[in-house]
Amino acid sequence: MRSLRSGSHPLAALSEREYQPYSDFLLHDMGAAADGIAEGGAAPREMRTAPLWGLHRVGSPRLWHDGRAKTLEAAVLLHDGQGAAARAAFAELAPEARGQLLAFLATL
Repeated sequence: MRSLRSGSHPLAALSEREYQPYSDFLLHDMGAAADGIAEGGAAPREMRTAPLWGLHRVGSPRLWHDGRAKTLEAAVLLHDGQGAAARAAFAELAPEARGQLLAFLATL
């Protein structure tokens, strides 16, 4: 799991702390799942990976960058382009393993 370190901050609880964002923060080619919007350094087919932390705080999930996924499972299954292999691996999981993965994601 990738870890990051926060910078200096006047509040000790936020200063120089290691944390796991559960994201790579990279731009990815989303294929047909992209929104077609070019913004900043992102081409129309690219989206930046959002952090997964805080998923447990989402009461009525509006996932994906534009809220089109209403469940964690739907968000995973929307992946295309560079995420197509991850989507396929998720779809091939046994129901119990898929449930365990979704339960883990809901704790973040």
